[in-house]
Amino acid sequence: MQKEYLDANRLKYHGYFYKNDVLKNKKELKEIRKFANMMVFSLAQYDAITTNMVTDIMNGDMDKLDPKIFAGMAERIDLLESMDYVTVAEAPFWPLIRFDKFENYKKTLKFLKKRVPQMAKLDYFYFWDEPDINYIPGPKVMEKYIAEFKKVFPKVKVTTCYAIAKERFLDVVPPCNYDLLMIDPYFLSNKTRAHTATDFEIFYRERLALALAWINKQDKPFRMVGDAFGSITKEGKLFPTPDISLWYYMIALTQPKCVGLLWFQYGYLKTQEEITGVELNGKFNDVMKVHREIGERIFGKPSPIGVPFEIGEPKCSVL
Repeated sequence: MQKEYLDANRLKYHGYFYKNDVLKNKKELKEIRKFANMMVFSLAQYDAITTNMVTDIMNGDMDKLDPKIFAGMAERIDLLESMDYVTVAEAPFWPLIRFDKFENYKKTLKFLKKRVPQMAKLDYFYFWDEPDINYIPGPKVMEKYIAEFKKVFPKVKVTTCYAIAKERFLDVVPPCNYDLLMIDPYFLSNKTRAHTATDFEIFYRERLALALAWINKQDKPFRMVGDAFGSITKEGKLFPTPDISLWYYMIALTQPKCVGLLWFQYGYLKTQEEITGVELNGKFNDVMKVHREIGERIFGKPSPIGVPFEIGEPKCSVL
């Protein structure tokens, strides 16, 4: 661990959870690639996922689904691969796992391997969202689903993101066959609605310190997800300040097992939670400037490690 901690390139990833459709934002993604090397994205367009689609997936009736959905999945992977992003994809598998439809799940994986062979090129598959606070079967059941995925797509690594926002989640046990973990306890307190150092200190004590304590007990490298979203409503979550982004980066540097920093979320998209992301230009310029600088620092020339000179014997005259 000591050697890895002193590695000048220890933070390898800098990227975003991209909630907009990547196919509709090619120019923006090309610009972001200058200071980010990882993109977490959805294989299916959000507004294309219908109740009937979820039902067909649950029943293993993949042939009933619109072929355009699978073409879009392939195009999304090809686009990000062409830009040399580290790709982390999520797909609507959760109903199959949530209700333990294992045989239909196996049929779905085989169907996708045939219809979307590009999935084999993914770097990571995002398996489940915040399993500590969203319902999830026990670790042994999850290990079965993860193992089946790896059987069908053996070169694709598997990851997920834990919130660990309450002390009672400190005993959560992740499945052993995740390749890498993420933490995202990012709901910064709005008690003063100022996003000051005091606010961040309260947030750190209430949430981030818990998540870091939990993740460092696991024998896995991890990525930390920083605060990068706001609320559409005036009463909700405030947008982050440049200082907050910088604080996340500084904390990431203190964590020996941390291999990267991501931001949630990127892209101005209204969600069910009434939250939205940052834009490349406009009123978020100051935040994006810090994100750009952080990315350039991570990917830039490594800083020297240790004392940059040899300490020799002191020179002195004989008395």
